[in-house]
Amino acid sequence: MSWAAGYWILLTVAVLQSAVPEQPAAGEEGDLWLRLGLRSARLQSLVLNENVERDQVRKRLMNSDVSGEQTTQTQTRVRIIPGTNPLKFELETVGEVSSETTGLNAQAAVNSSGQHRFEVLKPLWFDGSLFRTQKGYGTIQASQWPQRVTSRVGQRSPALAPLGDRLAWNQVLLLQPRINRAVAQDLSRDVLPKIDAQVERRFAQLQERWRQLQSEQSGWLPEQRVLWSAFATESEAQLSARAVAVPDPVIGPAETAALLRESEDVVLLVSESVLGRVASAALERALAAWGGRLVPDTRLEELRQRLRRLQGDETAAGGTDAAGAAAAVATVYSLEFPEREALRVQCVDGRLRVLLRFRVVPRAGLPSDWLQVRVDLRGEVRGAGQWRVLVAGVDVSGGSEGWLSLVGGVLRGLEGQQVGAELPREYPLDWLPGGSLYLRQVESAGGRLRLSGVLKQQQ
Repeated sequence: MSWAAGYWILLTVAVLQSAVPEQPAAGEEGDLWLRLGLRSARLQSLVLNENVERDQVRKRLMNSDVSGEQTTQTQTRVRIIPGTNPLKFELETVGEVSSETTGLNAQAAVNSSGQHRFEVLKPLWFDGSLFRTQKGYGTIQASQWPQRVTSRVGQRSPALAPLGDRLAWNQVLLLQPRINRAVAQDLSRDVLPKIDAQVERRFAQLQERWRQLQSEQSGWLPEQRVLWSAFATESEAQLSARAVAVPDPVIGPAETAALLRESEDVVLLVSESVLGRVASAALERALAAWGGRLVPDTRLEELRQRLRRLQGDETAAGGTDAAGAAAAVATVYSLEFPEREALRVQCVDGRLRVLLRFRVVPRAGLPSDWLQVRVDLRGEVRGAGQWRVLVAGVDVSGGSEGWLSLVGGVLRGLEGQQVGAELPREYPLDWLPGGSLYLRQVESAGGRLRLSGVLKQQQ
């Protein structure tokens, strides 16, 4: 047996680095796999979208031909309605429309400046699977003020221009309340439907992305049905996923215990149950791709080289084709994995523990007993911006003294080794302009993996 076997063990659990994370609550309804918590106050303080649009104005309003240009500035935030199940929230879009226009009618030409404010609320619901929307509604405060008024009388008779312009100016001032109401009505026909349509398109895209994620989950664990739920407490918005084993389970009220601690904006809890199932599914797929449950040492060496490349080792060999015959024949030994419970995951003592069962089958000689290898993984901060996963401890049990000594000797050399490449602590968020999620803490205990972070946004 060589170092390749030990590195292969690490590669089988590398998929767990991207998993994110609560204690399983077994019961008639199923296992609670995942819970995500977002601090409502923090989320509501973030600007989800900023937009500036410049448009030409060409319309007829109050028997006048109006032309010019306008600039619309908008900001969109989320407002979470506390104590709702399913989760109810509103997208609040506030903005200003600045305009410079000229209105022409039979009596005068009016040059005006406008400064209009509006607020649009778009109600939405999310039950964990579907987004439902309602038509948006809002208010507009229009303020249109004349800057210059030129009467038609003054154009025809220059001597009467001062008097005609003054009379026209006074007439415009008298009509000002009516003008503002007309402008507000016009903006309501223009701005409100436009914002409403934009939100509908955005959430249609979000619904499609969520459907794809659920489809990927079904692809990883096709035999497992998962029910999602979303709700809001007084201080948090929460998303939960529960695995169910019966066709039509009766799900009780959602758990509403607070997930966040002080100075945390986001927390993700994943049960060791789902981590184990995902890792086991990955192992089964790999074994199927390699042709069975007997993995030759040549294949293990190929995987060891791949792991070294993941760690940034430029000296690692390129390896052979995964389906090639060179990797299908053992040189010295193979590893055989059992049909059931080949891999389990535990979250204990601040570590992610992987339990792997196999036996060593020499090319010549009798195979070993079924062995259980324990690999403990822990995280380590690498300065302010990076972190990595290390092998914190290894152990082997279940076989004869000779095999335990041989396999244990190989595995002990893996202690302190890094698994995969270093990982960033800060991740950009495409839905948050200038925003990112900073990983604050990773904890593994009590049957769950807990990741917490803070949201950042450049003002």
